[in-house]
Amino acid sequence: MQCLLPRWRQVLIFQSPRQLLSHGAGTLGAATAGLLAFDGLLRLFGYGPLHADVIVGTLIGSLAGSLRAPYEVLPFQWRLITTTPAIATAKAAGVLAGIKYHPAERGGGRTLYRLAVPWYLAWLEWRESAVEVRVDGSDITITGARIAVRRLHQALQDIDIAREGEPAI
Repeated sequence: MQCLLPRWRQVLIFQSPRQLLSHGAGTLGAATAGLLAFDGLLRLFGYGPLHADVIVGTLIGSLAGSLRAPYEVLPFQWRLITTTPAIATAKAAGVLAGIKYHPAERGGGRTLYRLAVPWYLAWLEWRESAVEVRVDGSDITITGARIAVRRLHQALQDIDIAREGEPAI
């Protein structure tokens, strides 16, 4: 598996303004709602309000902790050669379905899978999380979100596959 972005670009983990905006809005919204609920419970039980430094620290901490999500959708690629590409792609489709990916586009030996997001969370869907499975003879190239490519890499190691383009035995 290899990352498709240069090293310097991997530090800037957001791949698009839409990804940055939806991540920031979702994280800040969830953290703020949690803080307001916690502050309300404190006041309900007779304690004073939260201090500003606790609120700011919690918001900064939640933003820093939530950076794993965009890190996991950095684009990675894994190329493999197999004597049974149909079995490998069928197993890949099953693994992707298990982690809530569905086929969005097919054609020319290529299948694009997108993450299944409920309609009310569609604004959180990132095109960066898509996974492409391309079959060219016995070569299979899987490109997409790091977390999904890693899961496929782990799942496809037990069938007749040579990793990273080595000839199949």
